[in-house]
Parts: sequence; structure tokens; C-alpha cells
Amino acid sequence: MSAAMKSEVEGLVAKITDKNDGPEALQSLASLTSKGAEAEPFLVGSLGSILEACGDKTKTVQDAALVTAQAIVDAMSPYAVQACVPAIQSGLGVKAKPPHKVGTLKVLESMAEKMPSSIGHVLVTLAMPVAELTCDIKKEVKEAAVKCMTAICNCTGNKDLEPFLPFVVKAAQSIDQTHACVERLAGCIFVQNVETPALAAMLPVLSRGLNDKVEEVKRTCCLIVDNMCKVVEDPAAVLPIMPRLEPLVKAAVEKMANPEARGMAERALKTLQKSAEGAETKEVDQTEALKLIKEALGDKASGDDAFEATAKYVASLAAMATNMRSFDTDAWKQKVGILPPFSEVTEDLRAKMEIAAKPAEEIEEEDTEGVDLYKGSFSLAYGTLTLLRDTKMHLKRNRFYGLLGPNQCGKTTLMRAIANEQLEGFPKRDELKSVFVEHEIEDEEVGVQDDGFPILSVDKPGWWWIMHTCNEIYKVETPVTEEQCKELMKKTGFGYPGGPDRAANLELPVTSYSGGWKMKMQLC
Repeated sequence: MSAAMKSEVEGLVAKITDKNDGPEALQSLASLTSKGAEAEPFLVGSLGSILEACGDKTKTVQDAALVTAQAIVDAMSPYAVQACVPAIQSGLGVKAKPPHKVGTLKVLESMAEKMPSSIGHVLVTLAMPVAELTCDIKKEVKEAAVKCMTAICNCTGNKDLEPFLPFVVKAAQSIDQTHACVERLAGCIFVQNVETPALAAMLPVLSRGLNDKVEEVKRTCCLIVDNMCKVVEDPAAVLPIMPRLEPLVKAAVEKMANPEARGMAERALKTLQKSAEGAETKEVDQTEALKLIKEALGDKASGDDAFEATAKYVASLAAMATNMRSFDTDAWKQKVGILPPFSEVTEDLRAKMEIAAKPAEEIEEEDTEGVDLYKGSFSLAYGTLTLLRDTKMHLKRNRFYGLLGPNQCGKTTLMRAIANEQLEGFPKRDELKSVFVEHEIEDEEVGVQDDGFPILSVDKPGWWWIMHTCNEIYKVETPVTEEQCKELMKKTGFGYPGGPDRAANLELPVTSYSGGWKMKMQLC
């Protein structure tokens, strides 16, 4: 059946340039979208030829081609966008005729409205070509480009940027508008995590601004780069825009004469480069996906040309879903494994693709001596800010370890997470005692005075705090006694009634201890 469908689609595509048979052939192609998954691989494969027909001299062919292209987009999987990118790029290129450009822009606009996440994923590739067409000398091309630019900019998924997107679109149209947009964007406060689509949507504005002759415009663009990159959680989000943006910021550093403006550029460059540090990402291509599909199919992995074409199309769907990090089981069943025999191995393929998408583990010398205390990976966040992502840690019993890192990198947060049993996979208190010793001790209400004021744990004597922490907080198997706590504190150097004079006495409240003595008490 697939062979017959492939032959039918190819036959109709061959006729679309004929001024007599073209409109009818295009209508027949549009009607084939009702066949669903059976026709989808071949119709999407013919999108480039259909969009090219939008540039035909005959108006009836142009109109029919646009209707057919829209019908294909309406029926196809959202993960087919990557397969359509070459056809779109061709339609936006300098060699394309104006009607071809208009048709492509309208189809891309439709895609952005129907599948924003997919368009957001390829925005790095498409934002600049569309932005350039907003300045086209042909009125119809410019109008279509402005509408398309508006639609694709709405695929960023960043709410902080949304109020400024109309100005981003205007900025693409003229230098004057760029200056005004840059000034407005400088006032944008970025709170939400900035991801690749948001950075991609900003590329046209930043590219123009950083190439501008006015230093103040360049400086403001550097400020925008600095602000955006400060709230990038995943370093991999910056990688796609680095080849375009980093050279522009470097050039600003080298060329700006004003010391203050140059300082701003240097700061922006440092923030940009730092936001990409430690990026671990792996893109899975169609070839790798096709190999996994055929492995999963086994004996069913061969067939005629139609089967091979369909297999490659399914592989492109799987590759895009994987690169978007979309691994929802139902979505794969409905939008990736679109027809047999591929639908029979969808879950197996999804699992293998998820593994294939993970970066190769760093090769480290394996420490085989001693008993493992913890070996795993974890992520750590502070509020809405991700401090550590998929971080690997391997600890052995009876070893000493040091935790090194710059300020605000998450050292204290990590130690608190371990002590509070918030680190996934780390041994719990019933297996391992984890105590985080700090200068400051958290207050805990342990009673109420006769006058109604609360009694805090730090208002109690040091020996009482140790006994309470062991018995009530850590719930040790054999409760500790007052005598044990006092004896241990004496050995640690605390003063006591009738004993030597010390800066801290075990009978005095914890609030009277200095930071160092509080740490000694916690070690008890």
C-alpha cells in the first residue's frame, strides 16, 4: 500500500508545474492528507516542491500550492518540523521568487500557531532569515514577513519577554526601530529561566545593535546579553547561539573606545561565556535514529523504497522529539510511531532514544578500594535557580573529602540538602548520621514560658541542646543522657562548674557561645 501511495504522490508532484494539470494535481495532493499517516511521509517529503509552486507564474497554481501546503502542515506530526526546515530555508532564500517567499512565510506562520514548541526548537535557524525579509523591497513579502516574525517570536515560551516582542518585530524592519527596541529591552527584568528560543528571538535585534555605529546602542545590547544570560539555568541552551553572538560581543569589547561601555561589553562577554560553561548536550540525528529503528524492528527492518522512505521519515520524527527532550509515551505513540510496523516498537525506540540523548559519561579513574557510601548523580536548586544539574558524586567510607567552589555556587546548599535528607539516593539518617556544622544554629521552639513567650532551643544550656538534637532530631537508637553530653563537652574543652575557666561553659545558654564554640558543640 505504501508503494502505491509513494508512486501516486510522486506522479502528482511531477504535474504541479504544468499550467493545465497543476491546480488539479495540487488539489489531489491536498485531498491525500485525509489518508493520514499512510500519506504523511510522502506529502511532507514533497513540501519543498509544493512551496516552490507558490512562485509559479500562474495565479491558480500559486493559490492551489498554498492551500496544499497548509493542508499538509495541518495534518502532519509536530515533530515533522525539522524535516520541513530545508524546504522553508529554500523558500526564504535570496534565490526564491517573491510569491515563493510569501507562500513559505504564510506556511511558517501557520506552523508557529499550531506547533509553537516545535518552531521554538528550530528558531535559531529561522529567526534571522525571516527578520531579513521584514526589510524586503517587495511590499507583499515584507507584510508576510512581519506577520510571520510576530508568530515565530511568540514561540519563545518566555513570559518576561512577551511584552517586548512587538518591539522586537519592529526592530527587524529598520535601524531607527532597532535603537528604540534596544532601549526598551534594556528595561526588561528577566526572572524566568531563559532558554534557547528566547535567545534565538533576540538574535536579529542583538545582531543589528552590536553592529551599530553608535556606542551607546552597543553598550545597551551588551547589557541585555548580560541580563539574559544571568538567568540561563541550562548551559546547553546557550550553545546554539554562541557561534553568532559571541563574536559580536567580542568585537564590541575590542572596538569600543569609551572605557565604561567597554567594561559593560567585557562583563557581558564574561557572563555569556560563563553561562555556557559545563554544557553537556547531545543531538541525535536521523541516521542514528534510523539505526535504532531497524534494530528494534529486527526481521521487519527491510522492504521496498516506500518502506525505506517511511522509515527515514519516522526516524526524523524520533530525532526531533528526542532533541526536544520530549519523551511522553502517549505523544510518541500518536506522533512518532504513526503507522505499522513502527508503531509496534515505539516504546522500545523511545527508551533507546532517551538513552542515546544523554551525553557520554566522563571517563574517570574508578576507585575500587573501600566501601561505597554514595555513588550517583543529582540536581540541586535554590528557589527558582538551578545550582547543580545531573552532578555526579562518588563517596567512600572512612575518607576525608573537601568541597571547593566559588561563592554562590551551592556548597552550603548541598551540605544542607545532605543533612536534611533532601539528596536523592543519599543514605538516610537510620543508615548514616549526617551533621552539617554551621556558625549559626537554627532556632527551634521547645516550650513556652509562664508569661507566654516561647522558649527556644538556643536559650537552653549547651549540654541540653546536644541531648535534644540527638534524641529528638536525629532520634538515635540508644538515647543519650545528660551525663554523657556533659562529659563529652568537658573533653572537647568546654568550661563547667568547679572546672577551669573557659570562654564557653556547658551550663550556659547556646546564645552565649561564639561561632567557633557553637561549631565545637555541634561536633559533640
